[in-house]
Amino acid sequence: MLYETIIPASGSSFTKKNFIFKHFPPDWHYHPEYELVAITEGVGKRFVGNGVSEFSPGDIAFIGSNVPHFHLSDRIYYENNDLYCCSEVIQFNQNIFPADFRTMPEFGPIVRLLDESSRGLLFHNDEVLERIRTRLSDFERLDGLKRLMELYRILGMLSQTPDFSYLSIAEVDYNRVKDLHNLPVYRAYQYLANNFKEPVTLRQVAGYAGQNPTALCRNFKQSTGRSIFNCLLEIRIDFAYKLLVNSDFSIIQVAYESGFRNISHFNHKFKEMSGLSPLEYRRAHQGKSRTEYSEEELTAAAGDE
Repeated sequence: MLYETIIPASGSSFTKKNFIFKHFPPDWHYHPEYELVAITEGVGKRFVGNGVSEFSPGDIAFIGSNVPHFHLSDRIYYENNDLYCCSEVIQFNQNIFPADFRTMPEFGPIVRLLDESSRGLLFHNDEVLERIRTRLSDFERLDGLKRLMELYRILGMLSQTPDFSYLSIAEVDYNRVKDLHNLPVYRAYQYLANNFKEPVTLRQVAGYAGQNPTALCRNFKQSTGRSIFNCLLEIRIDFAYKLLVNSDFSIIQVAYESGFRNISHFNHKFKEMSGLSPLEYRRAHQGKSRTEYSEEELTAAAGDE
């Protein structure tokens, strides 16, 4: 899981960005900042905490502090065409509010909004959403205190609408991760989570963690109950689970995107951990019959048989 450092622009205490991607980066990440996301172009799957949902143009979601998330664009955005995925994003810390804002009655609705966002929120009131989209598009014309007041207004509007749904199935305490960043075992896990798509060596992991390889292997096993490379395998297979169920990638593409360079090795390890081949797992969770799969997928699935 990637820890993202967000630096506001000069003269501002928060960020407002407009993103244009061929496809959204599928990086499972988190950050201390709260995040307001308005999708303007693109469709796909939204991963927030332990929940998965569809995203499409017009969506406005609010994601809490340190809640892991990423957007997985549909397969068509990975192809050679003129389609793009775009969003408007505001990211801010609680330091944009007065020091004692949680005890001020005027901020009561916003405090509740911030607390509810620990499960991620998707809003559904069309009238409110249209007003917020208009305000977001006009945001670039504002500066200084006017920008901050406009953010207050947007948060106030969202805090007043009861028409929302949770994006994460259950609330998880992600705040505890803030204290772990300098621990060698955590840094080793962070390196694995950030680089699992590439070849990984023990020397690389130990160098990032700041501990010699022998000591790191021992500490990692004592802290997690598994070896560094078993943990790496779990990260790769867990990501493969998500891609198999929530994308149209071929089995070979899933293997490659999950950090495997050998399809037979991927098939073997996947079945060892899940009890099913990748194609069987996809079939069980997507409900597709064998005739609905491409010849490439069937060939890849048979690669280790």
